[in-house]
Amino acid sequence: MQCNVFFLALLGIGLGIAFPQQANRTVYDDLLTSPTEYGFRSFNRKIDNQIRQLRNESIAKSYSKCQNACALLAILLTNVSSPNQLDYRPLQYWSVQQSEVTPACRVDVSSAKMISSTILVSNLTNCPFAVRSGGHTSWAGGSSIQDGILINLANLNMVSLNSDRTVAKVGAGNNWYDVYKVLDPLGISVVGGREAGVGVGGLLLGGGISYFSGRYGWGCDNVLNYEVVLANGKIVNASPYRNAALYWALRGGSGTNFGIVSRFDLGAFEQGLLWGGNRFYLWDNKDVLVDTFAKFIVDAPMDEFAHLYISFGYNIQLGGFAGIAGPAYGRAISNATIFEDLNKIPVLFDTTHIASMGVLAVELNQTDFLRKVEEIFKTVTFKSNSTLMKKIVGIFHEEASNVLDVTGLNPFFAFQPLSVNIIAHMQKNGGNVLGLSEADGPLTIMNLNWGWANSADDGRVNAALDRFVFRSVELAKSLNLDHRFIYLNYATLDQDVFSGYGQKSLTRLKVVQKKYDPTGVFKRLQPGYFKL
Repeated sequence: MQCNVFFLALLGIGLGIAFPQQANRTVYDDLLTSPTEYGFRSFNRKIDNQIRQLRNESIAKSYSKCQNACALLAILLTNVSSPNQLDYRPLQYWSVQQSEVTPACRVDVSSAKMISSTILVSNLTNCPFAVRSGGHTSWAGGSSIQDGILINLANLNMVSLNSDRTVAKVGAGNNWYDVYKVLDPLGISVVGGREAGVGVGGLLLGGGISYFSGRYGWGCDNVLNYEVVLANGKIVNASPYRNAALYWALRGGSGTNFGIVSRFDLGAFEQGLLWGGNRFYLWDNKDVLVDTFAKFIVDAPMDEFAHLYISFGYNIQLGGFAGIAGPAYGRAISNATIFEDLNKIPVLFDTTHIASMGVLAVELNQTDFLRKVEEIFKTVTFKSNSTLMKKIVGIFHEEASNVLDVTGLNPFFAFQPLSVNIIAHMQKNGGNVLGLSEADGPLTIMNLNWGWANSADDGRVNAALDRFVFRSVELAKSLNLDHRFIYLNYATLDQDVFSGYGQKSLTRLKVVQKKYDPTGVFKRLQPGYFKL
């Protein structure tokens, strides 16, 4: 679908302009008089008349800034809807908190031009906005917004492969199952998410752990080009050869500081079936699971096709506290040699099998929690060490046991691998923003994923989760095994993600931000995610 108005994004024009304080003067007066000053070309007669009518309605009814924004967007664009409409259907989110807020209006964009026009209107009216790709954030406002503009990317759902099968162009509104269901039948894959329902945009802009990371690095290290809508409405491409500073910043720096990415061009590779799934273990096997994982992280560079994470948690269906391993192998080979130690541990049940990436992603999809709260995501990183990890498992058992009476409690956490070969791939194409070098590794990322049923229990569960994280960090520090890195995609808003990248990366990110968003549009008007 096309915009009803063309725009001209002029470099160097500050869009946050204060309007003259005159009687009955509105933003529309200046827009109609000098549209190019706000990024728009002259309007045709029909749209001009509609804007003039809207101006009068705005004065008569004392419209708020977001009422003005939504009404103007409805004139300029297609696919603008409001919760006040009888046929309005709210978007689904992974967490309850995201679903509990209601936008003033939603724009279901289908092109970068529509994103551009929406940003220009947001800045013109000073109405804040949020951007939803997959909606896989655990706190309200991450990709939702109360009484602001919700930019829904779902219709940016293209997935296409170039003629030599080396580049996949992927719209930012896809989730990873959308991508795999197109590429799997072609015998092609990309370095993408392990869960089907996770959005393409969020995962790639924050990092992107993948089953293929041993061979290629994280998802952000395999983006060849970004199509980006900047704060002034201009649409640019960012690659190692064009807007290289912006390209670097988007590799883990989150799009919410620099622009809205509408398309990712991903490095593609030949990929048939692979092996993966989950294995479930009695709690008594927790120590040997940790030892096996710690050894795997060290051995991983010897077999770049291998991937492994382990998880611990409490679930009544598993008989209480239990352990889980998630091995994967990038070829159609079951129980490869590198998993020899894992294969010796007796299992409760085993779902590993040979399948396509799409099938495995659906099987891992985690959508069953009844309630998510702000603290549901939290993460720390430390130097890989089995003694430390065993003690952390013990801390988890203590803290989770204190809240087992909470209705619907599903407390889980995982150890994720950051082996030396993965870190080495982060240096290609000029490197990413994460500030890691091979000398840092091997590292282990710990992420927490707790769910429960009732909001009345938020305080107790959050307190237990916070104690678990605090005690784990203090223990790592006491053993000189702590590390500054904080993985954005597993973090909560109270964690200082960008400082965790190191001062050099942080300083450089701020320089890039100033260059591409000099008036701070994204800082002012997109409030809901990690900010520099």
